[in-house]
Amino acid sequence: MTRLRMSEQVGNKVAELRELASRTAEAARTALPGEQSTVFDAAEQIHRFADVLERRAKATLVEPAIADLPSNATTEEVRTARRRQATRRGAEVFLPAWSSMARALPNAFLRSALFSTGRRVQADNGGVLAGDPSLLVVEKEIGSFQNLTLLLSGYELCQFDKLVYATCLDYYRETPLCLEDSSRHKQTTFYEFARRMGNEYSVKAHRAVRASLLRLSFAQLRVRYNRLNIEVPKLLSVTFEDGDDGGDFKASDALLLRVTAPVAELFGPGAWTAVDNEVMNYDGLRGWLATFYAGHAGPQWLGISSLHKLSGYKSHPRNFKASLIRALERLKDPKTPTCCRVAAYHFSKDGMKILVTRSEWGTGQVD
Repeated sequence: MTRLRMSEQVGNKVAELRELASRTAEAARTALPGEQSTVFDAAEQIHRFADVLERRAKATLVEPAIADLPSNATTEEVRTARRRQATRRGAEVFLPAWSSMARALPNAFLRSALFSTGRRVQADNGGVLAGDPSLLVVEKEIGSFQNLTLLLSGYELCQFDKLVYATCLDYYRETPLCLEDSSRHKQTTFYEFARRMGNEYSVKAHRAVRASLLRLSFAQLRVRYNRLNIEVPKLLSVTFEDGDDGGDFKASDALLLRVTAPVAELFGPGAWTAVDNEVMNYDGLRGWLATFYAGHAGPQWLGISSLHKLSGYKSHPRNFKASLIRALERLKDPKTPTCCRVAAYHFSKDGMKILVTRSEWGTGQVD
């Protein structure tokens, strides 16, 4: 049996178990009051078994992040490979393929505190534009799941940076990434970039995007995931043309963007998620929760303290649960795209864990 076939079979079994756990949790809502806790516990046990099965499978079925194809591979071969992961054809390296109605990012970014929920980062835009070195961090450990280690050097990042970076990657949705020794780049303007983000252009937006691109260009990541070390020397490189540090910004100011091939190492099978464009514009805790749950194959119990750590929520932990409830209630809005709309959420009997179910599971790329 091929590695791919084994991986698919295990993935199907894990999905079946998580679907069973989801149905069990839903059944608890109509169970007799004295039996609800027992049924919820059964759902949690099924999820734990699915997690164990998935971890064991990943330990033995580690696939390379980038699919290697010969230089004469056909367009159809490249298209097929890119449905699952980043793909190399000869010297060309492509990100995975996703719809123009979505933005894609690595799960390591969406399921960690890399793009935190706080507003302090953007409050320091002036310092970033002025090159204030006191804002820089060195190998700061980012809150993440236990199977992932994420160290950041550079400026700390926020939810707005998530949208900006996803927009930068969208420029490479149909074209190969830049080789490290190449000067090739994507040229655009601040006006076009803001519109591609889904926003209107303004001088305020110009300053925010410029500060964000500077933060992202300084970011260096060291990632360890599934027993593999991934070095990302630069998330992107950016050059500003015709800009004025004194604040005389114009819509026609040019941007030269470069995203290089090492970034593709973060887009392995099951390691990335495509999220609806509208959802990528959500901010704060609502934005983080929406993209966090978008890539999950099914519901699972998570500790409130774990979500607090993963989200990068900066206020006191006592305030987090109330903020969490408000954000989840907003995501239950019928106008929320189905890929991220929350159908229901339940707290464990002791109030220390939460189970979130989406209106629709299995959309986009999931692990």
